[in-house]
Order: sequence, then C-alpha cells, then structure tokens
Amino acid sequence: MKKQFAFTLLEAVIALAIFAMGATALYGWINTNLITLARVDQINQRSSSVESAIEFMSMIDPEVRAEGSDQIGDLQIRWQTSTPLYKGDVLDEQNQKTINQATIYPATVILIRNGKTIYQFQMSLLGVKKVRDLNDVIFN
Repeated sequence: MKKQFAFTLLEAVIALAIFAMGATALYGWINTNLITLARVDQINQRSSSVESAIEFMSMIDPEVRAEGSDQIGDLQIRWQTSTPLYKGDVLDEQNQKTINQATIYPATVILIRNGKTIYQFQMSLLGVKKVRDLNDVIFN
C-alpha cells in the first residue's frame, strides 16, 4: 500500500499567511525606497537648478542689469539687487588705482519652475565700471 503525501487545507492556509506577511513587508520596503528615491531626485534637480543659476548670475553685470528675469529651459531665474555693500577703486599689484571702480551688490535670486518657486537664495554680485582714462592713471 502506497502512502500519499499532500497538503492539508490547514497547511495551505498557513503557507499562504506566511507568504502574505512576507509580501506585505517587501511591499512596504519597496514603497519606502521609491519615496526616498523621489525625494533624492527632487533634491538633485534643485541642486542642479541652483548651480545653473549661480553660473548664470556670475555673467550678470549688476551695473547694467540691477534686476531682471531670464528663462533657461524650464527654469526661470529672477533677481534683484539692492544698495551696494562696497564701492571702491580697483587697485593693481603695486596698490595703485586703475581705470576701474568695483561695486559689490547683494542680490536676491528666485528660481521658478512650472510657476512654482523651488528655491530662493542671496548672493553677492560684482560690478566693475570704467571711471578714469588710461592717461589719468599712467601720468598721475
């Protein structure tokens, strides 16, 4: 006489319950990782936007454009400068005046994507303008 081995209904229900607990734990772990990944992606995009804005603002002459707004792809950069922090002559290696004068402006920069402000920061902008002729510097 051969003996047959089979699962009883109770063993199948217990196996299914253990599988369900494992699947639920796995789902929770995967869901948490996806949420974290979305946050990391958002922070990386914001960091990239700030780097782009700083690079763009380094080319702005606050003497010419004290405030403004420009679009770079889907990123809008708005800025506004305020009263200069410093204004003085540019000096050469021998501590002599040159033909230029430098001014440091505080600037507020706002980054906007899809109509929503994503970041705002402060930075200083350097403005340089010619205030003397070369002859005034050489012969004085």
